[in-house]
Amino acid sequence: MTHSNRKRFAAALALAAALPLAAHAETFDLGAILKDGIKKALQKDPAADGAAAPMAPGVYDGSDKQFERTLTIRPNGKFELEVMQKGKPGQLRSGSGSGQLQANGGQWRYSEGICTMNVLPQTSAVQVQVERCASAFGDVPFDGVYRLSKAAGGAQAGGGKNKALAAQLNCHNLNLSENGVAKLLAATAGTTPNQVWEHELALPGGYDYGGLPIRSVQLSEVDGGFLALFVDGDAAAIKSAIKKAQRKSSSAAMLSKVGESYPFPGKPNGLPYVQCRSKAVQNGLY
Repeated sequence: MTHSNRKRFAAALALAAALPLAAHAETFDLGAILKDGIKKALQKDPAADGAAAPMAPGVYDGSDKQFERTLTIRPNGKFELEVMQKGKPGQLRSGSGSGQLQANGGQWRYSEGICTMNVLPQTSAVQVQVERCASAFGDVPFDGVYRLSKAAGGAQAGGGKNKALAAQLNCHNLNLSENGVAKLLAATAGTTPNQVWEHELALPGGYDYGGLPIRSVQLSEVDGGFLALFVDGDAAAIKSAIKKAQRKSSSAAMLSKVGESYPFPGKPNGLPYVQCRSKAVQNGLY
């Protein structure tokens, strides 16, 4: 019997004990009362106690410009995590681990000794946080957002990307109104438009800016509003992508770095990103 069911069982006992048996002429079948109360308690949906969010099995990619990261999740909850440093062969760092994920209060968790790994499902992605696993998995950075790159059945993720959103993510006529990019991002993330502002959103695979894969985005209302694109590329690659993505209908796009004008919680200062602004904001018409 789970902890929550034990609590309901105790409540049923307390209810039965409180019945004024002596104050009534008729008799009560205490056994039947207890049986009915326990039955109703046990029939309550266990998901109400904080069941973990569903997580699609498949291969997830969390690579960046320094490390290749792959997380494979099996239908039975088993996982394999691999990280390899990019660069010329030689003294490259690597790490790997495997185990069984268990549901844990809205997310998934692996624990072995002092090593723990928490996996929080998102839309077509998972947020991974590893703690005290250097001796078991290797001393490499495992944390980050891993996007679903291949579903369990073998299909590539992102095949059905939204063309309107893809255009907005390339700063083509960027629309910051309530029916613009916020609505498109909300539909992709499975949330409401007012909840996507000032929050970093991981995108499913298939979206890019000027050929650079987009890892995540963030909409900000600061200074009239802008869209930040965190892509897989350094400053030089971003400059090249901006030139490649330019169209006559393009909104203002520029290379920026975290901390220079705007901070982004969880992002290191100096990290390059693409900053897109609408023409109205660009022309000071907001």
